[in-house]
Amino acid sequence: MTESERIQEFEEFLARYNRAFYDRDLVALRALYVPDVEVPYFDNHADGDSTELETHLEKVATFFETGDITPLLVENVRAFVHGDAACVVATVRYSAEPVPGVRASFFLERHATAWRIRHIHFSQDPNESSP
Repeated sequence: MTESERIQEFEEFLARYNRAFYDRDLVALRALYVPDVEVPYFDNHADGDSTELETHLEKVATFFETGDITPLLVENVRAFVHGDAACVVATVRYSAEPVPGVRASFFLERHATAWRIRHIHFSQDPNESSP
């Protein structure tokens, strides 16, 4: 697999992740995570962190009921793969407020033939100032 094919594979994965949010589809979102309960999730929003999948999905379900979902711009996707583990990093920008960007890190595990999320970390880029 070439580097561009590898990046495309993970760009498609991130697109599926974002599509689950746009569609408010908790079933599709759950399918992207590892099958066990330990999923550390560090959010860039207050009270968004969780350490277990069910807690995380409960917070997402509440957000799906009441939250505004803004289209995202995903930039600078990089992937580091070793065996059945991958670290995918990118800059994510809310289309309505692109600065500062949000740094995204996904730690993925390959389960059978599919990549699954073990850990996500989002944080605002301190090197970019708000307009």
